[in-house]
Amino acid sequence: MKRARLIMNPISGDTQPNPMKLPEIIAGMEAQDIRADLAFTTASESPSLIAQRAVEEGYDMVVVGGGDGTVSEVAKGLIHAPIPLGIIPIGTYNNIARSLNLPTDVAEACAVLAHGEIKSIDVGQANNENYFFEAAGVGLDAALFPLGEEIKGGRWGRMLQAAQLAIGYKPQRLNIQFDRPISEAILQPASRRRFLLRRLGRNRSKFRIEALLVAIANGPYYGTGFTVAPDAIMDDGLLTVSVFRDFSKWELIRHFWSISKGQYRRSSKIETYQVAEVRLTSKAKLPVHIDGHPLGELPVTLKSIKHALKVIVPAADTPSYKRKDDPNPPVALPVAATDGLET
Repeated sequence: MKRARLIMNPISGDTQPNPMKLPEIIAGMEAQDIRADLAFTTASESPSLIAQRAVEEGYDMVVVGGGDGTVSEVAKGLIHAPIPLGIIPIGTYNNIARSLNLPTDVAEACAVLAHGEIKSIDVGQANNENYFFEAAGVGLDAALFPLGEEIKGGRWGRMLQAAQLAIGYKPQRLNIQFDRPISEAILQPASRRRFLLRRLGRNRSKFRIEALLVAIANGPYYGTGFTVAPDAIMDDGLLTVSVFRDFSKWELIRHFWSISKGQYRRSSKIETYQVAEVRLTSKAKLPVHIDGHPLGELPVTLKSIKHALKVIVPAADTPSYKRKDDPNPPVALPVAATDGLET
């Protein structure tokens, strides 16, 4: 029987508090011959510290039952650890689990813990110290995220403030520097690619833009299930940089509505690049967030730490899991990285 440290946040949960889901989770793990030793997070014991201690205590795996917030905090304690992270996705959006093709059904998620395979995925890092797993953002979304979290928490009066902020926000000028030439980083259809290379310069790695926001994604989804980077792969050592340059406010609202709840839609107005490291600077005081948490203001350096976290995912011969109300399949691992760019 495998030994697992099961970590849960006792005050989290969507329609049902997490402790009420415990019997089903423990029964599901025991049915798969996994002994679950439960640990609740507390004010004095962070999820990452509990995970680190589980490594020292000789557990076979660390399992987190929760949503993206709890999953991220537990994962921080397992960076470069020898044992894997297992996820039972019981949060509201489950962006990380969705990116890994994990089922939302508890029994199926427990079966993955027992019969899945261990894959090493990438982790984003900001300024060489702060980890992120979904995405970072600069500009409008970073300004809106704190209000969005309050609205999610039931403070509906913040909706008017958020609308006013979005309407009044102006495109901002900033500098972007990649770790490679633009010609190697750019990921666009052939016609758009040629246009951008003429405008930005094929061999340059730094350029100046004016944009409403820039999203830097480790995986395909972030926030309230937005498919912000459909090309992002979680084990290729690259971040996907999406520049929202020529959007009007109405076009931006329509685009984010179209990619909400995991839906998939491309926009020809988004400039997309894939790099291992990017630095953003500006004379303006532009806000930055990582996984929805304020990080401060520019400048910021963001990089991908390749294969930094071991996770348990469905075996390659396991059919893709789909939620019954989900019209689009999740992005599954393992995935082959693209062999090159369109020309």
